[in-house]
Amino acid sequence: MAMRSALRRVRGASGLFAIVAVTVAIAAPVAGADEPDPGVAVGDSIAGADSPAAADTFYDPPAGYESEAPGTILKSRPVVVKALEVFPVNSQAWQLLYRTTDADGNAYAAVTTVLIPDGPAKPRPLLSYQMAYDSIARDCMPSYALQYSSPAGLLDPGNQSALALPPWEMAFAASGLAQGWAVSIPDPGGIDDRFLTPRVMGYTTLDGIRAAENFAPLGLPGADTKTAMWGYSGGGIATSWAAELQPAYAPELNIAGAAIGAPVADLGAALHSANGRLLGGLIPIGVAALEKDSPEAAARLDSYLTPAGQGIVAAAAYQCVGRNVASNLMLTVPTLLNAPLDTVLADPVIHQAIAERSHGQTTPTAPVYLYNGVNDEVSPIGPVDALVQNYCAHGASVTYTRDAFPDVISDHTIVDVTAAGGAFAWLQRALNNPQPVQPDGCTTTTVASTLLDPTGLAALPDFAAGTVETMLGQALGAGR
Repeated sequence: MAMRSALRRVRGASGLFAIVAVTVAIAAPVAGADEPDPGVAVGDSIAGADSPAAADTFYDPPAGYESEAPGTILKSRPVVVKALEVFPVNSQAWQLLYRTTDADGNAYAAVTTVLIPDGPAKPRPLLSYQMAYDSIARDCMPSYALQYSSPAGLLDPGNQSALALPPWEMAFAASGLAQGWAVSIPDPGGIDDRFLTPRVMGYTTLDGIRAAENFAPLGLPGADTKTAMWGYSGGGIATSWAAELQPAYAPELNIAGAAIGAPVADLGAALHSANGRLLGGLIPIGVAALEKDSPEAAARLDSYLTPAGQGIVAAAAYQCVGRNVASNLMLTVPTLLNAPLDTVLADPVIHQAIAERSHGQTTPTAPVYLYNGVNDEVSPIGPVDALVQNYCAHGASVTYTRDAFPDVISDHTIVDVTAAGGAFAWLQRALNNPQPVQPDGCTTTTVASTLLDPTGLAALPDFAAGTVETMLGQALGAGR
């Protein structure tokens, strides 16, 4: 408690530190980063046979698993996870391989990392935290990166997992552990390491919750477990899919709410807005993900890629998001494509592939807290405004916060951190209070900066304390 009281006195410094740390982690150039290799194929997306992640047989589902129900645990193992690539998280942690569903409705498998505070297992709320892994290589998936990412990888241009985001986002998930909640961190791409694939990121999230509830060592009360979901950017995409699919796919789950940040509601609009911006290196990740999902889309996209673009997209298939962004800062479409972007997006095959990945196809029934930067270069505000209007027109309950902070460095990365306090405060109300977090209906608020939001500032000490306690090796959530 003394630590949390001290943090209340330095909340501004804590927020500034977090902004600097996360912005550097996402956007800073990496010395010696690989040049794109035109000889690498997008299909080689698990970094080759020499990758330790590819050789880990834990990810191989057992024969006959297809007959199991979604959410059934197929394997489990205890693990130690790290925050910020350095600090072991002082909690109990396991990984679960479980049965889920692919985009075509067939059996599929995925891994989630589940954690509870040290001490006896007991009923408690569950936070499903979807991380922005934004990659199609297993080395970059949360289950692998949380164990094995290391700062030494920054100096090794051959290290594909360098600057994977999950170890940095573990600081967010740790705030849930510090509250005494159980935490589930799924690999939204599943064992084939997908990204942006329609519906898959929602199915894996929901079945990861089912698996956590089925795992006896966590002590959760099954489908009665009060659960919330949270994710930003790539994690927001997964959370949005899960919130939309849950009423039909997993209606038995007790979902108290979904906090969705910057969900990239329209991929085509995102390709336009990221063009030439600091995070332009996300564009080839999206292209590589589309190519991995669809041979037809791959053939059409390949016909539009320049020779340099071929190499950039091939490299994006086996590098983690931080390395991709750092290697392609302010990437422009003419470097990547031999035709105007509008021409490429109008191609019928590509247009259909992007349309399948749009959000708002169904409506969440659980309350939603949605936040996005007005000047976000990755998740443009127009499609997100339209998504909220669509949700609300179909009866959803949405609290929508628009952050008008100027795009000084990268609005997308800044709002990720400045808005976290408000999202966390909403999640606290969702999971710690017996009543729903809000009445039915929708509210939209535009603020100068979410960093100045009183509700978020009030939650910041608890949020920051989880990070500090993790770095000090303290037992998170002990006694809660």
